Amino acid sequence: MANINQLPTEILEMIFDHLDYKSRRNATLVCQRWDAVALSERFTKRNVIITIDGSRALTLHKHTFHRPYQNLSLKLDNPAAGGKDTAKGFRLLPTIFPTLASVKLEMAVPYEPRWFGTIEHQLDCLRTVDAFHLTANCNLEANRLPVLRMARLRTLTVECGGVQHFWLIAPELRRLQLRVHSVDQLYFLLHVLHQLHTLEVVFTSKEYLHLYDSKPTNLHALSIDRRHKGMMKNERDPSITFFGQLVNLRRLELKVKFVDSYVLCKVAGRLPQLAELSLEACEGMIELSHIASLRRLERLWVVAGRINLANVHLPALRTLLLGAGELSGTTKLEGIETLMTFLGLQSLTLVNVSFYPEMHKLTPSYSLQRMALLHYRQLNEAHVLKLVKRFPALRWLRISHCHGIYRPEIDKLKRLLPKVAIAFDEVKSDRI
Repeated sequence: MANINQLPTEILEMIFDHLDYKSRRNATLVCQRWDAVALSERFTKRNVIITIDGSRALTLHKHTFHRPYQNLSLKLDNPAAGGKDTAKGFRLLPTIFPTLASVKLEMAVPYEPRWFGTIEHQLDCLRTVDAFHLTANCNLEANRLPVLRMARLRTLTVECGGVQHFWLIAPELRRLQLRVHSVDQLYFLLHVLHQLHTLEVVFTSKEYLHLYDSKPTNLHALSIDRRHKGMMKNERDPSITFFGQLVNLRRLELKVKFVDSYVLCKVAGRLPQLAELSLEACEGMIELSHIASLRRLERLWVVAGRINLANVHLPALRTLLLGAGELSGTTKLEGIETLMTFLGLQSLTLVNVSFYPEMHKLTPSYSLQRMALLHYRQLNEAHVLKLVKRFPALRWLRISHCHGIYRPEIDKLKRLLPKVAIAFDEVKSDRI
């Protein structure tokens, strides 16, 4: 059996990405190659970020940089940063960092003509980036907002407070993450919607109604967060028509205040090609029988206070997550016997889901190989043993941040389940 030192560098880098600082330090005692992975050229290019604020931009040419940086975080929070020296520093950015691929721009200044001129005319480094993240909280006049020209931009994230909209020229844009606070921001979304393949949008107002008038036929992945307000009856038909136009959609994520069963059933019927579905409801129950028509569904995430699995058969399902948010109450699961009918299920994640006394009576399932139990407010090894024995083919178990399961309980589970590899993240506090 190969040990960790024999794994390919690509796999070690993926592991390293998911470790905190303390775990990375401890990992050096186990893996002799860990330092080489952490400092490899490919890893540093992807993860190392250089941060510059406006007051430091004018002295960039005086510093010596010993490695090329592809990720830049630029903070403009000082109105005085709009002077000639700062503008000169901005003009030097493409020369100092010729390989920039990702830029995060944070703006938090009041309107000032000098500063505005710097933004609009001096940020030439933005013209060649692939990913751009804009965070702004300032008062700019609508007719004086920056015009951003990005010929190679493919990923854009916009989190704006005071900025209502800005003009963007990016013919290669394919992925957009946007928080919509006003109808002006929605107009910006509609302007680029036809070229997007992936859209993640968070609505904080009722402006989502205008989205139903669009035809985003090129979308492959869509995420809509509108948890602030439930769906009204007059929204049902427009929303069903909107989703029915997404003929190329493969991944759908919906975060709502509550699930409208009628709309969910109709939408599922019009999207038979879906491979991934994520449903999150703040209130009420999610009944999976309404998505029974998704015969090609491979990955399903369901987050709600109550979940009903009865009367659903998903033959292509491979990955399933059930439960509630980290700080929510315990999820009540109905129709748990349906779990055993997912014959192709390989990975199961339960997030603070109630265990039932009849668990040991369930028919065993021999397809499941990986299981994760996360964020339980109360869990004991007896419940874990009953659950694991229902899946004899299980080979990997992760228990993360569960109250009641600590190092002694994990050692006991390892003795009782010698064929199962167990990963353990201890809860950080005794407070529930």
